[in-house]
Amino acid sequence: MKNSIETIWKEGFLNESSLVAPRINDLYNQKSKHLEDRIKRLFRINLVFIVVMAIVLPVIHYFLDAIWQGVSASLLLLLTGWYSIRQAEGINKLDQGATSLDYLRSLNQWLKDVLSRSEKIARFYYPLCFLIALSTVWSAWNKQGEFAVETKKKLPDMIFLGNIPWSALLIAIVGTILIFRFSRRIYRFDVRLMYGSVFGRLEATIAEMEKLNEDA
Repeated sequence: MKNSIETIWKEGFLNESSLVAPRINDLYNQKSKHLEDRIKRLFRINLVFIVVMAIVLPVIHYFLDAIWQGVSASLLLLLTGWYSIRQAEGINKLDQGATSLDYLRSLNQWLKDVLSRSEKIARFYYPLCFLIALSTVWSAWNKQGEFAVETKKKLPDMIFLGNIPWSALLIAIVGTILIFRFSRRIYRFDVRLMYGSVFGRLEATIAEMEKLNEDA
């Protein structure tokens, strides 16, 4: 039967017969537990941020007289939060192995799998967010009809679709295509901003522990 995670942290990542000093072994076990706790904490912070924004956005859009766009953005965020919760549950089902080193390897692979799946979803998530933002701007523009009238007077040669300049629609289409095309890079940039340091420390710690394990 595999050890519980508490037993893994207690027993460490090296055999008792190892020549490595117990103090070093304990140090890396503490680093391992700290990394796991920090990853879980960042997931929780991200989830709280999503829920808060899902509440705030409809209120902001209400004052912009674009309530439906706010509700759409809120639903999109809530779906994202639900997906994040489902993904986070997987951390409790990891293959704990026999040592903390095995567990960290399993944790690192799980994170890579989660990011890989999330990248595919981001291809649609980011374009939808962009379109909702554009829809909010267009709604505010349409409700300020005098701006469109003045623009038509100043630029009589510009083609309009309703009150929306054709050039603006073209920019929106091109922007949506570009965001769809580069969504994975945008997602990776977002991940690096929030999780980059802890993910880097996780891989560095695994490499150090593997080196000690080889030398033991």
